[in-house]
Amino acid sequence: MDFVSFILFISLICGLRAKLKVPAGFCASKIVNGKLVQVGDCKKDDGSEIARLIQKSLDEKKKAEIECDFKYDSKCYKAFVYVTQNVAFNDAQSICKSMNNGKPANIYDLAHYKWLLPHLRLLIPAEWISIWTGMEYKNNQLLLSSGGPITIATEVWYPDYPISAVSRTNVPVLVDMDPEYASQGMVNYPPSSSFHGVICEI
Repeated sequence: MDFVSFILFISLICGLRAKLKVPAGFCASKIVNGKLVQVGDCKKDDGSEIARLIQKSLDEKKKAEIECDFKYDSKCYKAFVYVTQNVAFNDAQSICKSMNNGKPANIYDLAHYKWLLPHLRLLIPAEWISIWTGMEYKNNQLLLSSGGPITIATEVWYPDYPISAVSRTNVPVLVDMDPEYASQGMVNYPPSSSFHGVICEI
C-alpha cells in the first residue's frame, strides 16, 4: 500500500468513527423492514414513536397525492374533469373538500382568468369543457367563495352572460379547445346543473 492510499484509508476510518458518534440527547428513529430502529439516546418505549412515524408517513403520502396541477399567486389548484357532464355544484364541493379540505376555486382577476384557460385546455377530453368554480352571482354582483364582492373584466363572461335570474347563483367556466372561439367564458347557472368537473383551490 503506497503512502497516498494509506492516508486515504486512515481518513476513511476516522470519518466512519466520527459518523458513529452521536451527540448526547440525540435520538433518530426510522422504520426499517417493518421494525422500529433507533440510534442515540431514545428513551421512549411506549409505542408513541412508532405511531408518530406512521402518522408522518401517512401525512407525506397524502401530501404527495395532492400535488398541484398548477400554481398561481402562491395558491395551489387542482382540476377534476370527466368526459360526461355529471358534476353538480354540491358534488364539486365534495370533490374539493376531499383534497386536503380544498374548495371550488375563485378567479381573482382578468390576468388569473387568462392564465387559467391554457391549463384547462390541456384537460379537455373532446372539444370543450364546462367546469365549476367557487364563485357566485347574486343580485347582479359577482362574489368570491367567501361571499366578498369582486369586480372582473366583462370579457371573461360568455356572450350574453351573466343572466339576471334568482336561480342562476353559481359560476362555472366554459372552455373551448380553440382559444379564438368566441363562445366561451364564465356563465351563471343553478347549482343543480351538471358540468364536466371542478377546479379546486387547495
